[in-house]
Amino acid sequence: MQPIIESLHDEFGLTPVMAAEIECYVMLPEITQEAADAFFAPLAVQWKELDVPLLRIEKERGTQQFEIITQVTTPARLAAALATIRQTIEHAAQAQGVAANFTGKPLADEPSNGLHIHLHLADDDGINAYHKTDVWTSDALRWSLGGLLARLEAHLPVFFPNPRDYARLNDADHVPKLAGWGVNNRYCALRIPMNEDPYDKRIEHRVPCAHADPAAVITAILEAVLHGLRQHVEPPPQEYGKPQIGLLESLSGR
Repeated sequence: MQPIIESLHDEFGLTPVMAAEIECYVMLPEITQEAADAFFAPLAVQWKELDVPLLRIEKERGTQQFEIITQVTTPARLAAALATIRQTIEHAAQAQGVAANFTGKPLADEPSNGLHIHLHLADDDGINAYHKTDVWTSDALRWSLGGLLARLEAHLPVFFPNPRDYARLNDADHVPKLAGWGVNNRYCALRIPMNEDPYDKRIEHRVPCAHADPAAVITAILEAVLHGLRQHVEPPPQEYGKPQIGLLESLSGR
C-alpha cells in the first residue's frame, strides 16, 4: 500500500483521502433500538480508545443488519480501523452468545453486506483534485474512474474472497449491477455521491464485500487509481438508471 501512496505523491503530487461504510449482521435477541444501543455503545467507547475514526453507527435495511461509517482518514489508518471494527464486533457478539456475520450474502432472504470505500485525491494544499461540474470533469477524476474500471475484473478475487460471495450481486437493489460509473447511481460499481460543490467530489467504490481483507481492498483500489493516472485511462460514458443485467454480465460485455 505505502509504495503506491508514495508514487501517487511523487509522480502527481496527490494524496489519497479515504473513508468507508461496512455492513454486518448482529443477531441480537431483541430487534429494538435499545438492544442495538446496548451492544454498540460499549464498542463505540472501545473504538475511540483504539483510535478508530468512527463517524456513526446506523441501522441498515436488513432485519438485524447494521452499518458502521468511518470519518475520512489515511488509507493505512482506514485499513487498520476496518480490521479492528470487524474483530471487536465478532468478539463482542461471541461474548454475548450471538452471531455476527460480515460475509457477502449471509441470509438468502435479507440484504447483502458490502464494504463501500470512499476516495478522493488531495493536493499538497489539501484541495480536492476530483473537481467536477455538469459539463467538465477533472483529469484526476476521469483517469481514476478509468483505472478503477479497467482493473475491476482483475480485482474481483480481492473484493469477493469466497465464491459464495457472488450471490450478493443477485440482490435486486443497493448492489452494483454495472461495471461503470454514475452520479448518485447506486447500481454502478463506482458512484459519485451527489454534491453541488464541484470541489467536494469523491468516488464511492461499491463492489467489495464486507469481509474482504481491508488492506488488500484499499491496496487494489489505489493500484487501479495509480494505473489510471499513469496511463490516462478514460472511463466510459456515465451510466443512468437501473440496468437489466448484472455486474458480471456487464464486465463480460465490455
